[in-house]
Amino acid sequence: MRITILGLPGSGKTTLAEKIAEKKQIPHIHIDRFWLENGGGVNSQTTPNPEQTHARVREKVLEAIQKESWVSDGFYSRIQPEIAERADIVIFLNIPLWRRMLNHTWRVINRSKRHEEVTFWRDLAFFLEMIGRESTKTLKINNFLKLYRSKTVILRSRREIDQYVANL
Repeated sequence: MRITILGLPGSGKTTLAEKIAEKKQIPHIHIDRFWLENGGGVNSQTTPNPEQTHARVREKVLEAIQKESWVSDGFYSRIQPEIAERADIVIFLNIPLWRRMLNHTWRVINRSKRHEEVTFWRDLAFFLEMIGRESTKTLKINNFLKLYRSKTVILRSRREIDQYVANL
């Protein structure tokens, strides 16, 4: 079983990936973690050497997806086609902005599961980025999903996500 999970920030990609990885006992490919561990900042603009970081992340991801089973989360357009080609299932979490904002609020308050590299103040500033990404990333993801329509599952709520996990 090879699953990739896409969605806008705060949609629950990592949470779902962790649930699937635990339930199916498969590796979790956390692309954000690869990015941060390889010198990435909170975005390409805050990364000292973005091209080198992209190359390292690509290398790590390509190695990880060679395994027989895995679940990945994150939408990195430079590597996503290779991930989706290898995946059996592409899950898109199409969660409304208001719900994602609530999810992010919880992350800001409950910092126990946050990346240590992301500060409280950076998390607060991220609310504006989430709004900005609403239009730019939605179009990119929707265009991307058209290429993988036959293996795409779209989940629109917590209830649908919980049902999906229960039925795995």
